[in-house]
Amino acid sequence: MSAPLAHCAADAAGTVTFELAGGPDTELLLRRRGGATPADEVRLPLTGGRAVLDHGTPLAEGRWDIVRVTEPGGHDTEPVRPGTRDVRALVDRVPGAGPVTVRVPYPTADGRLALRCWVRAPHAEAGAIHLADGAMTVRGVLYGAEPGHGAAVEARRCASPGESGTAPRTHRVPVTGGAGGAFTFTLPYPPLAEPPLTERRLWDLWLLPAPGAPAVRLARILDDIWDRSRSHVYPGHRAAGWLAAPCYSGDNNLHVRLDPAD
Repeated sequence: MSAPLAHCAADAAGTVTFELAGGPDTELLLRRRGGATPADEVRLPLTGGRAVLDHGTPLAEGRWDIVRVTEPGGHDTEPVRPGTRDVRALVDRVPGAGPVTVRVPYPTADGRLALRCWVRAPHAEAGAIHLADGAMTVRGVLYGAEPGHGAAVEARRCASPGESGTAPRTHRVPVTGGAGGAFTFTLPYPPLAEPPLTERRLWDLWLLPAPGAPAVRLARILDDIWDRSRSHVYPGHRAAGWLAAPCYSGDNNLHVRLDPAD
């Protein structure tokens, strides 16, 4: 018997509704990958083939696999296949007060239905990226805080395997703040390309709203894209010995990537 098909719809508040065709009214079980606590499992009753994940039900940030319990009161489960996914309400959404919570249902590489969740407070949403003159200029919006006097963006070099245990290398540039949490910064590439550059190098980007304030990870999560690493590809800037470009991780965090030019 093939895995059941699940149609789903997500709204801007974080509620996700699942509709399964056929099968008994049992439960949907959500499991967070890598989780090992009771909070990493959430059960949703199936009634008339319908289950609702309410926006008030807490889910930790991460990827959640979705399975159906095969028999009432049982423990055996089966995966569900993705059907129609209505995620239009997630596009260009503006979050309200409190933590920024995003839930995007998506198809996995092996044909199953899963849910990608983010929970960030505060959150720095990256927007348009302009590339020119060996630098990247990023516009965005900070939710849950305001960029104040002395705000900056800090690039933090991700350690390579041979550099574990060493102090992280950082580079800061100033941030221009605007109304409603808007911010803009320009990050030149050359200071990140310190020699020797013999392998790929990644820099994480963090927003510091004010001197001494906790750093906020720059990411782009306020839409229906669960993995920007392949969908958002930017032109590279070539210089003597290296090639630089902005990029997103599989978790939609913003990076700068440098590669040896050859």
